[in-house]
Amino acid sequence: MSRLAFIGRRLGFSILAAYAVMTVSFFVVAVMPDPNVGLAAWTAKGDPDEAANAVVEAKNLNDPLLDRYLQWVVDLTTFDWGRSIGGFGRPGEPVIELLQSVIPVTLAYLVPALLISTTLALALGSYVALNPESRVATSISSVGYLGLGVPSFFVAELLLFAANEQFDWLTVAFPRRIDLVDPVSLWPYLIPATVLATGLAAGQLRYVRAESSELLGRDFVKLVESKGAGDLRVIRHVLANAALPLLSLFFADMVSTMVVQVFVIEFVFGLQGIGTLTLQAVSDRNMPVIIGTTMAIAYAGIGANFLQDVAYAWFDPRADFE
Repeated sequence: MSRLAFIGRRLGFSILAAYAVMTVSFFVVAVMPDPNVGLAAWTAKGDPDEAANAVVEAKNLNDPLLDRYLQWVVDLTTFDWGRSIGGFGRPGEPVIELLQSVIPVTLAYLVPALLISTTLALALGSYVALNPESRVATSISSVGYLGLGVPSFFVAELLLFAANEQFDWLTVAFPRRIDLVDPVSLWPYLIPATVLATGLAAGQLRYVRAESSELLGRDFVKLVESKGAGDLRVIRHVLANAALPLLSLFFADMVSTMVVQVFVIEFVFGLQGIGTLTLQAVSDRNMPVIIGTTMAIAYAGIGANFLQDVAYAWFDPRADFE
């Protein structure tokens, strides 16, 4: 099987996974009672039954299940994800427009954090593996364990205090709209990016150190060293051979970060990202937005898994024959 065919097959699996997520989400929503029906009856100024029936009629909840499912799939495929019923954004605003406004805010600190953490982990983990007995390596390992043990919200609070008291950074508010034409306006997002990168780098550093240490005693490393190669060339060969397991671990960290850490970071810093949107939607019982954010996060995970498969095909020629 060619590399292109392998990637095409993985892309097909990813699309099937996306529709599987759509199906599971539909049946979860279909089986569970809609909270807005009871809310409409509770807050009705007139007849509660009439208010509840109006919500049922508006959402076509009396239609046959198969018809509702097919309409659900068509709507999600065409990015017609419904409209917000209030709370975050304007009532009646399309969910897809809400997501388009908050996802760039999340990416403004998530992408730099991933780049910073990966760079630090590869550099520091390689150094520790090459110099396991040095004091610097011991210090790096100790700081790494400390980074794993300290909660991200505590690090965030410390940085907020330092930024406010020492540098007066927080006089510049986080912009709600991301303007890539003016990158200087994005510098406040380096603070949450640093918090996120701290925890990520601490975990990834251990992976790099463990994989590199395991490979340093192999015959191919001894051959490279016998040719007079320096540490930089040696570690380049080591990381090339450790690329596949490291990719798996790094992608797993990235997905778990998207699912958990964004909620903590955005709550502490007051960022108007996808985590804040999800929490507000849950608080408001805003079902269309809850479904939209859930689908967006699920699709991000599927996309990350597809990119991991593409990276496998790039780094490992054996993937062509799977």
